[in-house]
Amino acid sequence: MAKIKVTESYAKEFDKRCAVADSHGFLGFITKPMTSGKTMLDLMSKVGRAVEYMPSREDRVFELDEKKISCYMNEFFSIYMPQKASEVKQILNKTHPLFTDSDGGSHVTFERAQKNDPRTSSVGHTGRQSFLSLNVYTNNTISDLRITAHELSHALSAHHQYLVKTLRSNLKEHEDYKDISRKFDRDCIGEIESHITERLFNRFLVKKGLYSKDDLENYEKQQQASLLNETNLIREEQDIVRNLSCPVNYESLRNLVKNLQKNGDKKLLARVETMHNSDKKSSYMFRYVVGRIVADQWNKKFDNAPNKKAKTEMLDKFQQYLDKTHELDLDGACKYLLGKNFTAIAEDYIKDKTKEKDKRHSAGATA
Repeated sequence: MAKIKVTESYAKEFDKRCAVADSHGFLGFITKPMTSGKTMLDLMSKVGRAVEYMPSREDRVFELDEKKISCYMNEFFSIYMPQKASEVKQILNKTHPLFTDSDGGSHVTFERAQKNDPRTSSVGHTGRQSFLSLNVYTNNTISDLRITAHELSHALSAHHQYLVKTLRSNLKEHEDYKDISRKFDRDCIGEIESHITERLFNRFLVKKGLYSKDDLENYEKQQQASLLNETNLIREEQDIVRNLSCPVNYESLRNLVKNLQKNGDKKLLARVETMHNSDKKSSYMFRYVVGRIVADQWNKKFDNAPNKKAKTEMLDKFQQYLDKTHELDLDGACKYLLGKNFTAIAEDYIKDKTKEKDKRHSAGATA
């Protein structure tokens, strides 16, 4: 890679990106010793060691348009999340009040993605605008459906809706806006809902005959590859941030880059460049690690539920959880869904993945 030249402006931009992503605040959270004496960063390292990278393939081509996507979404939510089916229908019909601006304009869009289009489907709000938006970009693959279900779960979640309702109430002339936004990021629970929904949607795809056992295995490989990438990113960026002053200044960044270049550490140098160019730092990616781990363990519990009644109770509780996400922190969310804090859930995940990896290696050795 090209040699990094640290200037005053480079250091200022780096600090700006760190501030947006709250990198130094996240370092304190992830390196604080837990009751076990270990840190969340130690836990992420264990997750990374337990997960094994396996090559995956692209999802199959699947011709889609707005009407087809809406039909599949309405059917899925009516089966698995019936308490939310009416609201989903409103969103997709572009009549949901929280997705409508003060002039009556809808902010739900469907668009065919062009080749090399970097945009992905998303739900969110912009600045202090008091409405939500759902933007669906389709690439004509089966994953377009799962991604849309993923984003709709965000649309249904109280943490997004509560923010818009707060903005519309004009409380303290929006003084609470930034605090509320930061709370959602700080509590790290924003991707739990979407990854549980993805797991449920896979069941729907199988039920519809659109997914095979091979497709499910491919999905798991994709998830493990993403999780491995995210845990590595978290560890690398925290190695960088812990060696910098806060706020980041020219001298500390220049010395760090100089030492990395002297040691030939191309990996961390590349990460410095990435951090300089993007707001999506390790503090942002940690939510995805949390979401994948919690969803995996929730799915395991759902699979092992003794009967249909127990499964229905889990689905009911998950739908009720969506109404509480603005009130819960990480451990509160985990206890509500699985009766354990995040550390205990992650330790269970590590044990399961270690057993799976050992089993694969054992089978490979005897083949």
